[in-house]
Amino acid sequence: MSTQKSSVRPYLPWKDGLPKSAQFGILKKLNGTWVNWKGGPTGLHTTPMPSPGTSSETIFGVFHFKSQEYTEQLKFTQVNAPVRNRAGSNEQFNGAVKYETAIIDNDQALQHFENGMYLWLGDNEQPWKDSSPYQNPPTMFKHPSDAESVKVDDAAPVLGPGELGPQFVPPHTISRSGVIPHGTTIHLTGNVTASNVPGAPPIAKLWDPDSLAISPTMGINVPQDLIPGSREKPAWTQLPREKQAGGGLNSGRAYFQRIFNYDQFGAKFPYTVQPNLKLVDANSRPGVTVKKHDIFHLDSQHPTGVQGATVNNVMIERYCRVVRMRFTMWLEEVEENGKMYDQLQYQQIVDFEFMFGSDGGTTQWPHIQVNTLRRLQDIAEADRLPPIQIPTESSADPSGGPEPVVYQMVHSEKRKGEDAEQSASKKTKCSGSK
Repeated sequence: MSTQKSSVRPYLPWKDGLPKSAQFGILKKLNGTWVNWKGGPTGLHTTPMPSPGTSSETIFGVFHFKSQEYTEQLKFTQVNAPVRNRAGSNEQFNGAVKYETAIIDNDQALQHFENGMYLWLGDNEQPWKDSSPYQNPPTMFKHPSDAESVKVDDAAPVLGPGELGPQFVPPHTISRSGVIPHGTTIHLTGNVTASNVPGAPPIAKLWDPDSLAISPTMGINVPQDLIPGSREKPAWTQLPREKQAGGGLNSGRAYFQRIFNYDQFGAKFPYTVQPNLKLVDANSRPGVTVKKHDIFHLDSQHPTGVQGATVNNVMIERYCRVVRMRFTMWLEEVEENGKMYDQLQYQQIVDFEFMFGSDGGTTQWPHIQVNTLRRLQDIAEADRLPPIQIPTESSADPSGGPEPVVYQMVHSEKRKGEDAEQSASKKTKCSGSK
């Protein structure tokens, strides 16, 4: 009998010292500091919250809503050291990009800070190709057993030299892990969905249900409650709550009417209803032309397979549970008044669940953030906003002393005594030293 040939081509064999450098894919475009600028578009958030006096166990339907414009300082730091994931027959080497963000509102008050890490997980195209731009340097290797591993790891008689299990094909190319100081830790995974596409990205259609700050569980009927093809505010928003169609005070319109009529902190209709319209409008400003764009999309939930996660502390889990996060980033090359800029736009949708609906079901409340940023280095000094400094406690670390040293990762199977880990670390002086 003949054995069917697999379309999954085994990866290159892993050898000591490989890879020599990390692969970052699209994340290589992030390194540096991205900010808002004077006269440019601002960010905006929409946030539903439990109302004072309510509790998740006793009161349904009452929520507090807040929306604000904001400015941001988002810094990415590319770590030039491939991070090894050992999986027996497979070796994966991640490219890590650290991020930290700080956000202030129009009154110069600190609103949010967060840090975390993006990882480039490798090429998920099969059959594997030598010409793949994301396999130079490689991120995935095969690692069959050999006589040394069988001996050192006491594998006999279960395993002999030359054994190789199935080859792992990463289902996602990017992950993001982050720590939010409210008490939630996130892990999102996803893929690049567009690369070097000419023109402006298709951010969203008007009144796209997946982009609204009002979820279907809050009772909205998009064709009836909004004017198709028009940003005009519907006439029903001017009626008193008790006169709303469909049940007066108990109607869906009475429930979310204030989101339509909200006008505080620079936030108002239509952006309080569909925040990503700010991104569309940023790309439509006079003198602005988007030449090309990339897109990647991440999610904590997927239709099948291994999921991401949102993990909450006890209070958040009980009273304002974060159940899902979706994130889309657009990386663009933009021409404005004859000058070229790198531009970063994002939309982040966090689904809260707190209390319950009048029908006993769970209500989902979208917390949305959008922003348009450019590289700090590309912004004229006169157009830069003051850097955002988070209030932190000063340390008592001593100054002076030995010059800092950069330590490189060296991935090796060589053993020192009984240590099965890395045999050594190469070290080089920081830039500026001989």
